[in-house]
Amino acid sequence: EEGIGVCGWVLVVLSYILCALTFPFSLCFIIKVVQEYERAVIMRLGRILPGGAKGPGLFFVLPCVDSIIKIDLRTVTFNVPPQEILTRDSV
Repeated sequence: EEGIGVCGWVLVVLSYILCALTFPFSLCFIIKVVQEYERAVIMRLGRILPGGAKGPGLFFVLPCVDSIIKIDLRTVTFNVPPQEILTRDSV
């Protein structure tokens, strides 16, 4: 299994440096909140980070390198309109 490569690591390090230099302003972009009823899949340069889906809590996400996909675990209900059906005995 291949990693993100040398160019990927350069992008990650540059993103860390950029976040450190603009820390007060970048705080709202690097901290993501996942609610109790959600799970987060964090992707770095298009590949899923080890560990798969993460549970609820605060997550550190590098801007321009990481992307987060939130998955809602709540049950969704749909209203299905009533339909007429024809049974075998034609009732």
